[in-house]
Amino acid sequence: MTGAAFAWAVSWAGAPAAAGQGIGLPPRQDRPWPPCGRSRPWRVLACGVRAAGASFPFTSFREGQREALDAAREAFAAGVRAVVIEAPTGAGKSALAVALAHEARSAFVLTGQKVLQDQYHRDFATLAVLKGRGTYPCEVVTHATAAFAPCLMGHVFPACDACAYYRARDEALAAPVALMNYAAFLHQVNDAGGFGPRELLVLDEAHGAETHLMQYLHVRLSDALLERAGIDERLPAFLDPAFAIDVADAMLPRLVARRAELDAEIGGTHHARQADLAKLQTLQWLDGQVRRLRWLSDTFDAGVDWVCEHGHEAGSAWLSWKPVDVAGLAEALLFGHAERVLMLTATVLDERTFLQGLGLECEEAAVIRVPSTFPAERRPLVLRPVARLTRHHQARELPRLIDEVAAIMDDHQTEKGVIHTHAYRIALALQAGLPEHHRRRIVTHAGADGRQAALEAHLTRPEPTVLLTPSMTEGLDLAGDLARWQVICKLPYPYLGDPQVAARRARDPHWYAWRTSQALVQAYGRVVRSRDDHAVTYLLDADAPAFLRRERSRLPVWFLEALRED
Repeated sequence: MTGAAFAWAVSWAGAPAAAGQGIGLPPRQDRPWPPCGRSRPWRVLACGVRAAGASFPFTSFREGQREALDAAREAFAAGVRAVVIEAPTGAGKSALAVALAHEARSAFVLTGQKVLQDQYHRDFATLAVLKGRGTYPCEVVTHATAAFAPCLMGHVFPACDACAYYRARDEALAAPVALMNYAAFLHQVNDAGGFGPRELLVLDEAHGAETHLMQYLHVRLSDALLERAGIDERLPAFLDPAFAIDVADAMLPRLVARRAELDAEIGGTHHARQADLAKLQTLQWLDGQVRRLRWLSDTFDAGVDWVCEHGHEAGSAWLSWKPVDVAGLAEALLFGHAERVLMLTATVLDERTFLQGLGLECEEAAVIRVPSTFPAERRPLVLRPVARLTRHHQARELPRLIDEVAAIMDDHQTEKGVIHTHAYRIALALQAGLPEHHRRRIVTHAGADGRQAALEAHLTRPEPTVLLTPSMTEGLDLAGDLARWQVICKLPYPYLGDPQVAARRARDPHWYAWRTSQALVQAYGRVVRSRDDHAVTYLLDADAPAFLRRERSRLPVWFLEALRED
């Protein structure tokens, strides 16, 4: 079978004539696979090759799963190192991940959040789960976690034999498939040691891999943190960004010296006292900062561009460094820990931008696209451009948004829903401005720390609650009656006040629109999770019609076909 015929087998063959009708969006044809114009004589393996169901974790396949699984096997067998499967939310990507992980001699499976690890473990109990040390309680010290436990100072007690962290780590080391979140994995393979390379690295929610690498490398120092660590030096009150690297280079040896002092103090104790545990917490912070500063210094000298941000907070100066992109670092930190890589996401959208952001060329990867089998009429995306919500227009336009959200809540009085605001300011305005009877239904959170509690309240309360959130466009499964409607208030543009985002857009203007498209499609996928599910999504941003017209070549067919103009 030729490459074009292969694309017909596993990719959408063409959009219905009505897709996007009404706002000037023509039908879109998906690009053929392999990507970027590459032509190879791929063929789809016949059903049953390699006993297609033997490693598959369920007794039956959803539509498209078998074809995607066979196509991935074929690509790996042909020598492709990185295989990307783009499939809509609810298409069953996790089952594909588990099947291919079990077929490998050994594998890592990474997810973006701890809650997704729990979901994987519930569905696939054969995976060995390892989270960060801070997730596990210390068996020796009350109210302490394994991240700040006496064992890190060399003090081992009989109770340590029951340590949940070490049990989980040992199981993950011995198991053929280890399940971690990105943050825990990056720490384990790059800092902690113990885990060697494996045959397969599976990246679930792979569109977020670049962000997780950025978070791992992010350096942030402040006068308050330095003082807490026992370091006398202070950051400059004013700084020319051109000389920020000099400040980093000057701080590194001081942090290394302080780390050695603390290490000697802790190593000389014979009992695990509370004061020593406080020192250990400082030592852990110093370890992280030293590692990040070394990455900053080494990669800066090697030509990697970093941006520096400088400011004051509560009378304390602070400095922050981020790489403009991670393309030159992904191999060492992430991909280099496996022979082959499988990436799964609903939002590749633009394969060249997606791959190059992770330092991969199109010729190194195969992109397999799976269409949505969820009927468009059961997942309508209703376009109601009622308010412009960019910074300069928000004050004037927020009342229009509040009125429209209230009208939508009137239409769904007996049904649970979710409102995505993309900004805390919009969430606060809605919470304050909605009529009292609507406010009683709202479940929300003031920051990242309150997200889980708000979600649990929405999931468990029997009344028709409405989850109001600026930050749950991913990793949120609101199947069935957990949400029969949702509102996307504002197009989810990345924040240009972040110097890294601004520098990245200046380097590649296409990247900024691509990231916005990714976040929009991810938000849309939170509420319809199976073929038999149903929910309506309302998009209220007045800038949305123009954005959708500009980005129609990137947006998936199954997304465009759900558009309805109200």
